[in-house]
Amino acid sequence: MNITHLLSRLRFSSPLVLVLLSVAVSIAGYLQALNFPFVADDLVYISTNTRLAKLPFSELWKLLTEPYNTMSEFLPLRELSYWLDMSLFGQNPSGFRMHNILLYLLCLPLVYGITFELWRYFRPKDADSSSWAAAAVTALFVLHSSHTDAVVWISGRKDILSGVFSLLALWLAVRAKREQGLSRPLAAATLIALLAAMLSKATAVAMAPVIATLWIIFWRDTPVLDKRRSMLLWPLAIMLLAAYIAVVFAAVITSKIPLYFGIESVTRSLAVLGWLTRLSISPESRHYFYPVFEDPYLPAMVTLGISVLAASAVGLVMIMRRRSLEGLALVIFLFLCIPSIQLIPYAPPSLVSDRFVFLAVWPVILLVVALSWRMKPVPRAAILLVFAIAWGLHAAERTRDWRSLETLIDTDLRAYPEFYMPIAYKILDVQLPQKSIREASETAKNIADTEFRNIVTGLIQAHAEVSIAIASKDSPQQAMSLLWKSGLDLKQPPSQSKWNSPVYHFWRKCQYVLATEWSHLAGHFPDDASILYSAGLWSLEIHYFDDAVIYLTAATQSPNLAESVRGTAFKSLGLALMSSNQVAQAEVPLRAALTQSPPDLLAHCALSAVYKLTNRPEEAARSMASCRNGTSEITSHH
Repeated sequence: MNITHLLSRLRFSSPLVLVLLSVAVSIAGYLQALNFPFVADDLVYISTNTRLAKLPFSELWKLLTEPYNTMSEFLPLRELSYWLDMSLFGQNPSGFRMHNILLYLLCLPLVYGITFELWRYFRPKDADSSSWAAAAVTALFVLHSSHTDAVVWISGRKDILSGVFSLLALWLAVRAKREQGLSRPLAAATLIALLAAMLSKATAVAMAPVIATLWIIFWRDTPVLDKRRSMLLWPLAIMLLAAYIAVVFAAVITSKIPLYFGIESVTRSLAVLGWLTRLSISPESRHYFYPVFEDPYLPAMVTLGISVLAASAVGLVMIMRRRSLEGLALVIFLFLCIPSIQLIPYAPPSLVSDRFVFLAVWPVILLVVALSWRMKPVPRAAILLVFAIAWGLHAAERTRDWRSLETLIDTDLRAYPEFYMPIAYKILDVQLPQKSIREASETAKNIADTEFRNIVTGLIQAHAEVSIAIASKDSPQQAMSLLWKSGLDLKQPPSQSKWNSPVYHFWRKCQYVLATEWSHLAGHFPDDASILYSAGLWSLEIHYFDDAVIYLTAATQSPNLAESVRGTAFKSLGLALMSSNQVAQAEVPLRAALTQSPPDLLAHCALSAVYKLTNRPEEAARSMASCRNGTSEITSHH
């Protein structure tokens, strides 16, 4: 009797041992990054985010009203978690990373519980193996190398935090099933958990259709006598909640790029879907930047994306006809990928990233395990072990890359030696700040795209001249000339930025670097009105309105500013004030622009807008008439 009881307990605990062993291996790899410094966006979110750090406890409610970071990301719960870490650990990155690891550990029992319940529901004849299947999925999930960036990179907090709440919402949604319908308390708790997920990262909205689909399946399987149409209000409610939060986020976000409709946008989405599939299942080395349009295997990735789309459509038909765990996994994967496939374009440094599939790897692993369960135990174990070893090794390897931004980028340069994005980051974020001008020039030669190579080379030359002018305190004219030339090159974004948003990110990054060079020059030559004027114009060009106000105010107050540009300087100051929500203050410089010799007649147009916003319709009409006349005069003159 005792032996039988012991064997029973061993059978029960063995799956748990498998999970714990995987957790130990994974966490041991992540702990090597515990003392790594802040990297890349960590500096923006944490190190220089004094506004969040100084927010008192009594005013934490303000996190729900506005973004508390310079990237205009409205993520209240993510910011709350950073605020808590700042309060406890100050600027010690170890505390922040330990918080990430603990959040990651919270994901694992949820992955196990969700998989266990779904396995029993969709495979009732194989219910006895549900604990082993759930353990296999959880073990592979914890070892997956795509999770490294989210866990080790402190800026990946939003992926882990939203992942915890998304998995909690899905677990509650599955547990809400009852013979007579859905448990109302658990269904309501599901909505609250999903709301928390979306307030941690907007892409968690993708979990709403997953839960809605599951609830519709549950409703379909409810006995006829207990089936009520009112149960369908819960899937509707969760979709409406997701839609509402999506609208809120769309209103808050300020960094948008123009929409583009063309064959390239279709190709982009399909290629991204193919890449996300590859990152979810491929046991390969991981990177910070991935080329998509620049990849020679672009047609293959597009084909893979089409295949996944078709397979998901088949999966949807399957689960609507009968219970199919494989079909459900395909549908969930597609839903979780939708926010990242650039249907609505945004400008990340890479079209695809390992963090984008933080949750999406779970349905892929579920599919792999479900298919392998059709095999005999030995080949099944062998296949799953190969995935576990490969992912685990690459996760440990990838963790070491986060020692610094330089090692991170160097890893990408070895993999993609001609790709403009890692080269640009190497030059602009590492070599130029280190004053390694010669090395930067050599690195720039490796950029395959001629236009991008010329842009980066121009910035390097301008940086060198600015450094010489500052060091020698000599005439800055040569530096200004090169800065103006770079500014002309960066006026219009490259044509491919319409469909390849990392190009747009690259172009904007170069614009910001140029603004930094103007700032350095202005800081060391504070009495040079022409530098202040030029720095102000460029700040206005790239929408750094507060900086533009500072520089243009100083320029217009200087008696040394050339008479020929004073009109434009006053007009530009007025525009900068308007754009920084100082409409009333904009009237004075705009009027001054019209009294200069020569006047800037376009100031009439801006004055018309000022009068409209300050409820002076008659003056607005007169200024608009003058605006039309001035525009016609300028056009005929040119």
